[in-house]
Amino acid sequence: LILLVEDEAPLRGLLARYLERQGYAVTACGDGRQAMDAFDSAAGTVDLAIVDLTLPDMSGETVVQRLLDASPSIRIIVSSGRPYSTEALPEPARARTEALLKPYPPQDLL
Repeated sequence: LILLVEDEAPLRGLLARYLERQGYAVTACGDGRQAMDAFDSAAGTVDLAIVDLTLPDMSGETVVQRLLDASPSIRIIVSSGRPYSTEALPEPARARTEALLKPYPPQDLL
């Protein structure tokens, strides 16, 4: 299961549809609180989270850190219009986190 966290509804819809067409199950959320609720409801089935850094209710960095703390196996793609470095994360989390600078073609997620 992919957890997609993107506050821009048109982009969220585009990315969710693209990933679903590629055969992935996607849960799309528009803010951090929805994302954390969806993650908790998914009961350990989230393999990947794609997280925008600019969210309306909490920072994307907070969502990323909470997801990394909650799951030792989750992988995360940080999607942002500004550069993001994984260097601030603890060493074990860096190996599970990548950054993707917006704008990007949807196929870059694959």
